[in-house]
Amino acid sequence: MSARSRVPSEQRLFSLVLALVVSPKGATKRDLLRSVYGYSDRYEVGGENTALDRQFERDKEQLRALGIQVETRDSPLEPGNNQLTRYRISKDRLQFPADLRFDADELTLLRLAAIAWSDGSMSEGSRHAVLKLEALGSGLDVQHLGVAPKLGPIEPGAGDLQRAIDDGRVVTFAYTNPDRDTPHPRRVAPLALHRAQGRWHLMGWDLDRDAGRVFLLARISGAVRTERATIPAELRERAPDLAGALVTQLGELAAQQKAVLRVRSGSVAEARFTPYSDAPGSEAAPAGDVSVELPYLDAHVLAAQLVEFGPDVAVVSPPELRELVMSALRAIAAGHAPDAHDPIDDDGGDA
Repeated sequence: MSARSRVPSEQRLFSLVLALVVSPKGATKRDLLRSVYGYSDRYEVGGENTALDRQFERDKEQLRALGIQVETRDSPLEPGNNQLTRYRISKDRLQFPADLRFDADELTLLRLAAIAWSDGSMSEGSRHAVLKLEALGSGLDVQHLGVAPKLGPIEPGAGDLQRAIDDGRVVTFAYTNPDRDTPHPRRVAPLALHRAQGRWHLMGWDLDRDAGRVFLLARISGAVRTERATIPAELRERAPDLAGALVTQLGELAAQQKAVLRVRSGSVAEARFTPYSDAPGSEAAPAGDVSVELPYLDAHVLAAQLVEFGPDVAVVSPPELRELVMSALRAIAAGHAPDAHDPIDDDGGDA
């Protein structure tokens, strides 16, 4: 009998949806039970998996109750054999209707909920499941992976900043610019939170510099402190226009800065970066690779993201971004190199 899984049900359901969406030809029940996070930890190869079968059926019904239709496809070789039946979810059925609109209160709730969701294609468990399904030859469509949200820790200070915006309060925090090693105090009138290229930014008015500024939330160190002082009335009245101007500047910066990447075709890196690409890269890519032209805001942030994908992505241009990635990779290699000062006895015995 399978032991009870410690994986929360919402994570198991999300992993199941992910697996069903990214497999255009569908996946069999055995493939799903062996690979989906929340099932695989209890699946017994060649053993009794009755409890998992029942869990899978309950999960399908729960998804349908949520309005997510799970499609079934009989095997043409053995119609009616549920061991060969394939399951899938149509990506088109998960799209929002084109005429869907939200009022101001609903948008506020969605914005606060979105703060609790970090960008990223997959959790480690989900990525593991996808790789296993890929190994089983399920014909995964990696283009669907880049839009899957990941439940995780919120960005530093996001909740406090949103409350300060709603209450019209001044905030202070320590902020580290990319060209500096130590954070510096900033006193800011927060105007709006804006998500660009998968990162949350604060559109604010720097009260010490008397100028609009954009702050990447990931660069905030420590706690965000809310002062008793309120944002000056004239500044609050101009907040929508000031925030809009900063958002426009952010978009113009991204339009001016382009990175040309070479990513491995069919890799998670392709799924991660292709949805953000304005157009295919102008550089010809070797066979098995894809050239991607990517707008970016912060070279240091993009370099840190690229390093995570190892050999699946390479920077063609600009040179400064390539050097940032290479420096990070060299640092990783140095950190894993054997310590030349460690006394090692060649014959394995004590010195």
